[in-house]
Amino acid sequence: MARLPRLVLPGYPMYASVRGHQGQAIFLDDADRRTYLEWLRDAAREHELAIHAYVLTQNQAQILATPKHTQSLAKVMQSLGRRYAHYSHHRYQTTGTLWEGRFRSCLIEAEQFFIKAQQFIEQAPVVQHLVQKPGDWAWSTANHHTGQETIPWINDHPQYWALGNTPFERQLAWTSLLADHLSSVDLDKVSKHFNYGWPLLSEELLASLGSQLNRPMVIRKAGRPKKQVVK
Repeated sequence: MARLPRLVLPGYPMYASVRGHQGQAIFLDDADRRTYLEWLRDAAREHELAIHAYVLTQNQAQILATPKHTQSLAKVMQSLGRRYAHYSHHRYQTTGTLWEGRFRSCLIEAEQFFIKAQQFIEQAPVVQHLVQKPGDWAWSTANHHTGQETIPWINDHPQYWALGNTPFERQLAWTSLLADHLSSVDLDKVSKHFNYGWPLLSEELLASLGSQLNRPMVIRKAGRPKKQVVK
């Protein structure tokens, strides 16, 4: 079956991620991570992609962003992927495929799922047993959102701003949210949608967009459809 084109709606947040081929490391030290983030910042500015959150672990980069145009996200990820792969091969004298296929992406409905998506990203180092607290991992936006540092090129989403009337209120609310792990139900739902790329939307919006776009909008069950018995 042909692969469906990415579902991108300008103004809707998107999750995007890349992994190392066969789980190999793509960031071996802080210089690698710093380089990747600098190029992410530059590409996002060029292609009008608002970056809300990110995390870089050893073999994966995860990003939460809102595209201004339908091609904003693709242009950023493709440009960044090519540039970083060339850098990595040159620095470490390697050849072959750096990435595990094309980047993954998932459309997100902000009102219901943005906060969960940002929690998912910034809690990743804890879930992966890299640190005990999200703020202990330097290569994410967790400390930006809790007020421990400022990353000037991060565009905080309106759902984050709605957490409080002042920066202190928002930072305090986010500190509490990061300390409170996603429920197993939410974690399973978010991770499945992010892994498979099916849009993370309310049932109402799923039905509406599915009708407008004439495409499947939910995860399909494995296997062939059951044959209907004619009586």
